[in-house]
Amino acid sequence: MGIKGILFVILWTLALATVAGWIWLRRFERAQLYAPSADIQATPAQYQSLFQEVQFVSADDTPLFGWWIPANRPRGTVVYCRGNAGNIGGSAHLAPEFTRRGFNLFLWDYRGYGRSGGRPTERGLYEDARAAHDAAAALSGGLPILAYGVSLGGPVAIQLAVDRPVAGLIVESSFSSAADLARRWYPRLPLHRLLSVSYDGAARAATLQGLPKLFGHGIRDNVVPFQSGRLLHAAAAPPKTFVLLEGEHGDGSWFTPGAPGHRELEDFLARFKP
Repeated sequence: MGIKGILFVILWTLALATVAGWIWLRRFERAQLYAPSADIQATPAQYQSLFQEVQFVSADDTPLFGWWIPANRPRGTVVYCRGNAGNIGGSAHLAPEFTRRGFNLFLWDYRGYGRSGGRPTERGLYEDARAAHDAAAALSGGLPILAYGVSLGGPVAIQLAVDRPVAGLIVESSFSSAADLARRWYPRLPLHRLLSVSYDGAARAATLQGLPKLFGHGIRDNVVPFQSGRLLHAAAAPPKTFVLLEGEHGDGSWFTPGAPGHRELEDFLARFKP
């Protein structure tokens, strides 16, 4: 084989290795971001909450699925943007936490999760949140709507607050951006420069001037580093409050009377009058 032939083989091998590496990186990124499950193992009924199934569609006609959980004499509605794993059933236990505080709750699944169709993408999740807001608004009868996001749902809820006229924003155990997470999870690798997603909640939260915002994060969070949650809060425009939560990732200690963050959560919700 001549020099030209050897060079061709080397270049071809490098090209194949590059393509294979890129495919591996995209699959690795998706595996880190999205962990959907189709099997819904719990419903609000198991927590003594009435609910109705809601089928709605995103702007690109992706079919979506949710639960409308009404409160008695409600003073608002919470659109809940959940984390990256499982499905709507993993949030069913939250139904009484909101309804007994006087808030309707709209639980729903991102595309690719539970009974929602499609495949999750960053743009798709933002579209799904807008559709969830609109479905909840149609059921709310003009009540104020709050966006609540936990973990990956944090940047989704923040983007929703940019896109729709919500009355308040609550963010639990979330992060400033996907790049910041990549730097903290893999400090020795330049993965933050190779991401196909941004989930830049910090940049979008900085634009939400005048919107009441409550952030909570546990210092013992074993999934999203506490420092990333603090950066997210620091970047957000006022008014805003940060509270230190108890427990690990997404434990939601502020729902428990006397626990860290409980008073701040109650005070935040109290501003929305019947």
